[in-house]
Amino acid sequence: MHKVLFLYLKAFSFTGGIEKFNRNFMKALHELSVDGVIQAEAYSMYDTETDRRYFPKGRFKGFGGKRLQFVGNTLIEASCFRTIILGHINLAVVGVLIKAFFPKVQIILIAHGIEVWQPQKGMKKSLLTKLNSIYCVSHYTREQLLRHHAFLQPEQCRLFPNTLDAYFTLPALCAKPADLLRHYQMTPETKVLLTVTRLQSSEKYKGYDTVVRLMPSLLQMNPHIRYYIIGKADAAEARRMQQLIETLQLQQHVFLLGFVPDALLQQHYLMADVFIMPSQKEGFGIVFIEAMACGLPVIAGNKDGSRDALLNGRLGTLVDPTDPAAILQALQQTILQPPFMKGELLQQEVWKHFSFKAYKMRLQQLLAGDEILPLEE
Repeated sequence: MHKVLFLYLKAFSFTGGIEKFNRNFMKALHELSVDGVIQAEAYSMYDTETDRRYFPKGRFKGFGGKRLQFVGNTLIEASCFRTIILGHINLAVVGVLIKAFFPKVQIILIAHGIEVWQPQKGMKKSLLTKLNSIYCVSHYTREQLLRHHAFLQPEQCRLFPNTLDAYFTLPALCAKPADLLRHYQMTPETKVLLTVTRLQSSEKYKGYDTVVRLMPSLLQMNPHIRYYIIGKADAAEARRMQQLIETLQLQQHVFLLGFVPDALLQQHYLMADVFIMPSQKEGFGIVFIEAMACGLPVIAGNKDGSRDALLNGRLGTLVDPTDPAAILQALQQTILQPPFMKGELLQQEVWKHFSFKAYKMRLQQLLAGDEILPLEE
């Protein structure tokens, strides 16, 4: 039996794109174990518990931030596994030590995005020279890895895009929920723009502030437009955004909703008319496929991994995220004339390419060393 160990930072003690990836990666490993394809275990440096819906307690170890115990325990057990998968390049020291003591163990790295887009140094560079494979969540991440690390071979860097959550269900109707319309006091004429992201003062590349600055122009076209931004904000970024909203006198049109639980998030996607996030540094962007799975037209940036989520523009609109005029034009066109790719048709295409079933199959093929078809086919 092919024994696999997944080493990762967090999956259940924090909410973010990488954490969502880790949860579903563990779910896929577990199901492949149940199917008799592999025998998988998972160790977390920071989680203390697993969610049994995704991975069983009996094959999980959580170290709650006790890094030396995590490293030591991994080294003791490493020789029992044929393949060890690192969930983040910040686990480089573990991978390098495993290769030093057990050179026959196959080491695979998950490459998400910005953490690998620059030339790596020290232990991280050393890890890259020792890897058997790198699973890249997007073409852009793969391109940046190969561009900055000439010693990597193209065949080492395999595409492995993100997935909708294993428990995500497609809404039966792409209709606006009446209870949310009442809650937010909307009229039938209201057009809703939506962004879902963390708001951090250290990450000013998501593009939501650009959309806010475009709101006065959009309101000249249609005075019934509202822009809702969902996501936890740090204090400095919340202050900056609130000041921007007040300076532009948009208090009745732009709203920072803060964190919205997953149980209510789908209803907010259904409430919207356009999902907009012209980011410049997305590794992939799970929120794009979540929005499209609810039938919601999406506008994204064309300079990063967002292209993969939108299948290079087949599923939505790609714009230059540094060009406010292009973003404004895309918003105006989408509001005035919604695209053909929306609703049930959009849902079907997203499900075809990004369902958990498709994700699990790709993982099985990668672990077996099989060639897999690109998403565009």
